[in-house]
Amino acid sequence: MTQIEEYKNNLISFDLQSFLKKYAGNSAMQVKKDYPELCRVLSAQIALYPGAAEKLPEFTSAYCYLTRKSFEQSSSEAVAAYRASLHSGDTVIDMAGGLGIDDIALSRSFNNVISIDPDTELNTLAGINFSRLKLNNIQRITGFAEQFVESELSADLIYIDADRRTSPSGKRSVTLHDSSPDILKILNRLFEISPMVLLKLSPLVDITYLIKTLKWVKEIRIISLSGETKEITVLMKRGHTTAAQTVAVDISPAGYIRQFPAEELVPPRVDSNSGGSFLLEPASCIIKAGLVSMYAEFLGASQPDKKCVLFFSTNAPSDFIGRVFTIRSEMEFSKSALKKYLALNSITKANVSCRNFPVKPEELKKTFGLNDGGDDYFFFTVLKGEKRFFHCVKTGQ
Repeated sequence: MTQIEEYKNNLISFDLQSFLKKYAGNSAMQVKKDYPELCRVLSAQIALYPGAAEKLPEFTSAYCYLTRKSFEQSSSEAVAAYRASLHSGDTVIDMAGGLGIDDIALSRSFNNVISIDPDTELNTLAGINFSRLKLNNIQRITGFAEQFVESELSADLIYIDADRRTSPSGKRSVTLHDSSPDILKILNRLFEISPMVLLKLSPLVDITYLIKTLKWVKEIRIISLSGETKEITVLMKRGHTTAAQTVAVDISPAGYIRQFPAEELVPPRVDSNSGGSFLLEPASCIIKAGLVSMYAEFLGASQPDKKCVLFFSTNAPSDFIGRVFTIRSEMEFSKSALKKYLALNSITKANVSCRNFPVKPEELKKTFGLNDGGDDYFFFTVLKGEKRFFHCVKTGQ
């Protein structure tokens, strides 16, 4: 029996649930003393599991194994499930398997998942994890994608979530360059293998750069989870010639999905509290997608300044992708006027946001002696050249 086989067998039979319960809060020294050969991987579980359950509930419920780097770079289960639900077929090839969260999601949409990763130990852990989840249609192969694509291959979809930490410093790249595998180097070959290529990219990547750099781009999706943009996906279809569609998607913690533009643009519903004055702050996916003005027009809301992502309405849409606030007060911004307003209303705590405003929230809080939190929300912005202040509360308060 080889050392790798022995290592794998020890982990397969290991009771991780009991271990985590017994060793919670223990030091790596104690783990090393009790489990010298498994110390590194078991110490990682102690460190990572407390923060992993929310991101990976199914994975952790089955007591699967994590590594720090793969966990940090992995998709959340909610986002992976959504992404996989958009595609189906016989075979998908994942060119950068990592922890395997995307493989797991894709295994429920495709008959066969072929997953490539150069990390032998990670692949061993992934194989154990797939077994614990009772998934038998995922084949994990140890190797480099650049070499693997030289084989005789065929697939319905190729998926790549490339490692963007390829520099010695470990700093993440936000472009298609300096990634592993080298997407631009193998892209032409990928289209010989499959008619469809799906890329998962950094939420910081520039959309214009993607359209200029890649070919046959069919669709770009900006995906946020609970309002925070997590990733950008690019779907390329061999021979596609029309303009790429940009879609913003927000997923709630419970898995509820909202997107704009939707497949069918149904006029928005209006809450019974219509008739007030509301400030609407679209989710980050709407902003990143460059769809703020289109979304405001769809809702029938007012966007006084195209440079500002905030818009306003006399109706509160009930299914808004973002946050809805009731405006309590608004005025032209000046230090003296705002100090007087705060004193008059005995406000010492607020949630401060700046949109298209020359001063940052931290500086404003320091200037006006404001602490974070509470039920009051302050928005500072510039509309048509005029600095404005809005005092709001979340709709329903």
